[in-house]
Amino acid sequence: MSRSIKINYFYKAVGITVLSLVLVSCAVNSTQSSSSLFISHVLQGKECVVLVHGLWRSGFAMRSIANDLEDHGYQTVSVDYPSTQEEIPALVQEYLLKSYDECTQTGAQKIHLVSHSMGGILIRQFLQSHTLPRGSRVVMLSPPNQGSELSEKFGESWWYQWAVGPAGVSLSTKQEGIISKLREINEPVGIIAAYRDWSLWPTAWLPQPNDGTVSVESMKLAEMDDFILVNSGHALMRFSDEVQSQIRQFLAVGEFAR
Repeated sequence: MSRSIKINYFYKAVGITVLSLVLVSCAVNSTQSSSSLFISHVLQGKECVVLVHGLWRSGFAMRSIANDLEDHGYQTVSVDYPSTQEEIPALVQEYLLKSYDECTQTGAQKIHLVSHSMGGILIRQFLQSHTLPRGSRVVMLSPPNQGSELSEKFGESWWYQWAVGPAGVSLSTKQEGIISKLREINEPVGIIAAYRDWSLWPTAWLPQPNDGTVSVESMKLAEMDDFILVNSGHALMRFSDEVQSQIRQFLAVGEFAR
């Protein structure tokens, strides 16, 4: 066989190999794009997200989540409220309601609510007397929906009251707490529960599994539409790529990726 023919065979073989790799790549990408795992969602209109931080935080605590949402086309408004100074109903009326109004003024067709920790209880309080536009959804990160075990145990102690303020103390199922006063919410709600394989607290104080602050069991709601566990601590879950992707997933389709 002449040298020129060998060269032609070589280039033909290379071409077939490259073409095969391209076709395999396309097939893989096609399979991934049709999967329910973190779908690619293109916003059809304006969508605004109100972000509600938890105890001892500020609006800046939700900045990482806000950046991710904005990178994917959402508008965001972060509530900034003094979490240890007032009762939850007052915080909702004075701060959350104003931030929600900011979203409505953008002309958004959907207004979603995303919370971390105690922020979920503010959302539930808000939804006792308000409804969201059609197609809007709620995502809660490690919310103490069934109360905080630590507030149940230490809520009558002066040092705990000083540390967490009236809102934190009220995260209780006792008669004076807010949990038993909240009715079921009608909006689609997804809960992302963080958990760790270890805990600083005795099991009698904080049942396992927990995220270091709230037990997984306490995060649940009877009316929740979806629930998913992520391996993380209570505070750091806000910065997790997985958590942020799951937030967008639920806002898009009303369920988490599996």
